[in-house]
Amino acid sequence: MKRILLAILLLALVPAAGAAARGGAAAADGPAVPVIVMTHPTLTQVRNLVELYQKDVLPLESFTLLGIYHEDELANLEEEEAYREALAYVEANGLSWVRFRKITGRVEAKDLFRENAWSRQFREIFDAASGFVFTGGMDIPPALYGHETLLLTEPTTPARHLYEISLLFHLLGGKRNAAFSPLMADRRDMPVLAICLGMQSLNVALGGTLVQDIPSQLYGWETVEEVLAGDPETIHSGAYLEKAHPNDPDLCPPFHRIRPALDSLFFRNMGLVEGATPWVSSSHHQAIEELGKGLRVTATSLDGMVAEAVELAGFANVLGVQFHPERHILYQKGLRLRRQPQEALAFNPRSFLKENTPSYEFHLALWKWFAEAVLGEPKLGARQTADGVRQQQ
Repeated sequence: MKRILLAILLLALVPAAGAAARGGAAAADGPAVPVIVMTHPTLTQVRNLVELYQKDVLPLESFTLLGIYHEDELANLEEEEAYREALAYVEANGLSWVRFRKITGRVEAKDLFRENAWSRQFREIFDAASGFVFTGGMDIPPALYGHETLLLTEPTTPARHLYEISLLFHLLGGKRNAAFSPLMADRRDMPVLAICLGMQSLNVALGGTLVQDIPSQLYGWETVEEVLAGDPETIHSGAYLEKAHPNDPDLCPPFHRIRPALDSLFFRNMGLVEGATPWVSSSHHQAIEELGKGLRVTATSLDGMVAEAVELAGFANVLGVQFHPERHILYQKGLRLRRQPQEALAFNPRSFLKENTPSYEFHLALWKWFAEAVLGEPKLGARQTADGVRQQQ
């Protein structure tokens, strides 16, 4: 009964059919405002985007955030609670510009890459959208990319992965069905930011495969102790420190540097200069293995072992990042965490990024790029400065 009530409450926050124009939500007293569609709108994800907007990290005057989810996700008790918390947060804070939409119907894996029971719903969402954010989460069922499931893989949210991978295919097409005409064929500059799991889903939707466990498959490590004894630049998840030192809620997610390629959005649109290796925060144990059709790697870990960013040929603003630029703690003054157990609560992620130029500037530039792409106003001119970033003209 609680699940039914939650579904009804979430559905009640969806704009009525026809209330959104192509690429923007209708406004009663002015022009349409942009609509950012976000997958998996749990409390954590909704709060991230809300706080980025309120802190002006996401520099938009106004927008509608449309969180989409599949009805079968509510069968997972943890997911149900996470959506319930998101709804309560939106209502308690009067966030009328945050909406939710439920995807209904079931599609088998063999039908993800073709017209299916979700296609009409995807088109309605696309017609209202100005941009998409695919968020992080649990592991994709390996069967979706033709692999068996390894012991360390945790595919605990299959309903989510089915519809998100099908949505990405509907947006972008790919070798899974070369005859399919993608929704973005006539809107190739629409921004799609795929974060962590989102980048992996993007790769799978385009026919790629995944490394199911970075420590064991890429580095040959089998224990938590081996991971923690390694170079911190090779640690991509805080899970290992949490396993070694459980019950410490103040541990900070790990940070490591990335090496962007010169021919990338990071240099063309975000002001990085040659040699810059910004610090990022990550939380993943899987990575891209075989690239999907049209994708190319545009940033790696410092040792080159892990793809940290991908871009898609033919689509100017499709970007996958394996790290987490959306975490609101990266932009929060006064927050105090610790990087290692027993340390004092003295680590502030924002200060750390600002002290390690151009890391903070890089994160701000990423969201500036996304906001400008949402508005259709890319600013490509820039001049180089001595601190590893370029100032937009």
